[in-house]
Amino acid sequence: MSGAKKVISGFMVILISVVFGALSGAGASMYLITNGYVDLGSGDQVNTTITEVYNEESQLIAAYDKVSPAVISIIALQDLNAYYNEYWGPLDYYYSYDESDSSSENMQEVGGGTAFIISKDGMAVTNRHVIEDETLEYVAYMDDGTEFDVEILDVDDTNDLAILQLTAAEDSEAAGKIGSLPYVEFGDSSSLDVGQMVLAIGNAFAEYDNTTTAGIISATGREIVASGMYGANPEQLDDLIQTDAAINPGNSGGPLVNLSGQVIGVNTAVDSEAQSIGFAIPINDVKKVVDSYNLYGYIAHPYLGVMYVMVDAQANERLDLGVDYGAAIVGDPKADVPAVAEGSPAEEAGLQARDIILEVDGVVIDAEHDLKDVIVEYAIGDEIVLKVWRDSEEIEVKVTLGQSNE
Repeated sequence: MSGAKKVISGFMVILISVVFGALSGAGASMYLITNGYVDLGSGDQVNTTITEVYNEESQLIAAYDKVSPAVISIIALQDLNAYYNEYWGPLDYYYSYDESDSSSENMQEVGGGTAFIISKDGMAVTNRHVIEDETLEYVAYMDDGTEFDVEILDVDDTNDLAILQLTAAEDSEAAGKIGSLPYVEFGDSSSLDVGQMVLAIGNAFAEYDNTTTAGIISATGREIVASGMYGANPEQLDDLIQTDAAINPGNSGGPLVNLSGQVIGVNTAVDSEAQSIGFAIPINDVKKVVDSYNLYGYIAHPYLGVMYVMVDAQANERLDLGVDYGAAIVGDPKADVPAVAEGSPAEEAGLQARDIILEVDGVVIDAEHDLKDVIVEYAIGDEIVLKVWRDSEEIEVKVTLGQSNE
């Protein structure tokens, strides 16, 4: 009898452990546990529940195993001799010091982030803000400790993205791996569902490489104003994925992964005043940037060539525009910026200052659909039809989009 009790007790402990593990899995079925008692119900129900939990764990583990070999830690290095010369040089006049080793480099780690490899030849993607300091040098480490030099191929300020190339000295162990490196598989961020499980992988705090956290997609289509430490360099980022998977400093540039082991976003920001609210750039936006670089050798965007301000009911009431939505084409005389750029597709199509773009191919331009957000969905060379308000009349203007790397 005592032996039977031990077997049952052991089973209950295992079951409770599995159920509590499922709590962090956000969505697996579980039993009600009260004072250590497990309501087993029917035998079929117990087996079904345990199977669901184990399946979820297996998917998480498989997704991590598939992606993590292609996740790399980016380390920022600074030559302290150069730093001292720049900031403490004036003290040289008053104080003497030993210059015997001043010509040798004294590289010190001063920060870091994450990236992930997207081709066997070592092309990688990260956030622009991870590698934006041009005074620093950057190196990359794979999970097995292999070190690579980092060449910055191009940056995309619009989407806070950067394309990197891993390099290494000839005849080095690292050089021998280039050409057969592990790389990630892209998913489809247009088909995401709120509530689906995801993993975030990255170099947390630039110290804990390949740290993995799990959570769900909390929302899609978020717009935020992101900045560096102490509010430096604020920028607006649109159409982001929101997740409650923990994202920490150093995770920037790392992949957000679905249970199929596909990358569906680039972890880029966290709300410092909240708990478990992080944001990722959708992978479909990354695909466009990568495809553009592969096609042109630099990151290009579809280009219309107008400067504009959005129209609303208040602007219409104040200026009697005749419409209360759209994008009004206006320049900035103080900065000597024209409303329509010279030689642009907009100028070639006949757009003018004071025109108000109401629609793009039937999509109404309003607070929910900013002109730049609509244009960026097209490809370079696409022809679009604009509905334009000019001199109190609606007209149609056809424009073939050009390209810009700004």
